[in-house]
Amino acid sequence: MSTPFKFSLPSGAILTIHHTPFDVSLALNEAVIEELKNLDFSSNTEMLKIYKDLFCTGFSSKKIKECLWKCFERCTYDSRTGAGDLKIDKNTFEPDEARQDYATVCMEVAQYNIRPFVKAHSALFSQALESLKSSPESKPQTTPS
Repeated sequence: MSTPFKFSLPSGAILTIHHTPFDVSLALNEAVIEELKNLDFSSNTEMLKIYKDLFCTGFSSKKIKECLWKCFERCTYDSRTGAGDLKIDKNTFEPDEARQDYATVCMEVAQYNIRPFVKAHSALFSQALESLKSSPESKPQTTPS
């Protein structure tokens, strides 16, 4: 079991993320991959467009949101009102002062849960690219003159 991760939120509240079961984290990872696979990136794509697309896709996806709420079940929110650490539920972000924390909570919980998968994805993707670069099919073909 890993140590809980604590994060200070814009309102001053403290988010505590506790260990999430593998299947819950995996479902979030798969939802993120499924949503992001349709985004088009190239070396000419402006960074601002990439960030906008990532932000809009992440915050508008019902699949990602559903998986995040499963992850939230393992998180607590201390609003500093004396209520202490409360499990995150549908009422957590009802107060106006807590709404400013919603996007940050989503980002922190998503990163915490998919970071281990992203490390593996990056390594495997790099290996696949290297294999493609070194394959005979990737070498330019010359035609005899």
